[in-house]
Amino acid sequence: MAVAVWSGLAAGLCGLGAVLLARQPVGMATASGQVGAGFLRWGYRVGRGKLPGIALVSWLIWSVLGAAVIGMTAFRAEPRTPWMILSWTIDGIALLYLIGVALINPRRAGALLAPLAVVLGMIAGSALLWRTGTESAQEKALLIGGAPIPVLALGYALMMGAMMLGGRRGGWR
Repeated sequence: MAVAVWSGLAAGLCGLGAVLLARQPVGMATASGQVGAGFLRWGYRVGRGKLPGIALVSWLIWSVLGAAVIGMTAFRAEPRTPWMILSWTIDGIALLYLIGVALINPRRAGALLAPLAVVLGMIAGSALLWRTGTESAQEKALLIGGAPIPVLALGYALMMGAMMLGGRRGGWR
């Protein structure tokens, strides 16, 4: 129920933000336009600058973030549940990012099918294991849903750090 209320509130605020941005004169920053832009934080590239697309993407992301926070506070009693919700949220954000990249650049969409399938498989596999309810299955679900994305992010950070430290002097061009 709380997620539905949050989603409805987010939809209303994103709609209000779109109306406020639409009323702003082109090339002039107004207070109402700044308020509207505060609600519409995401989706400018995916929506290709059109307000309906921007409002839809912003609403979707606000809804996901709100559902994650509500889920984490609602299930505080079980120690693994907030971690599972957090990992599903990170996986969902990664999935939305990949979908956004595919929508922005359709020529690269074919190359993104494998990562999209992997992220969807991680979410579905961890959800199926989580639903069994046994402690060992939930630990495996947490490992499947929570480990790959942070490990990839850490590897990326290490690679970027190595490139920044070594750079051209290290022989990387």
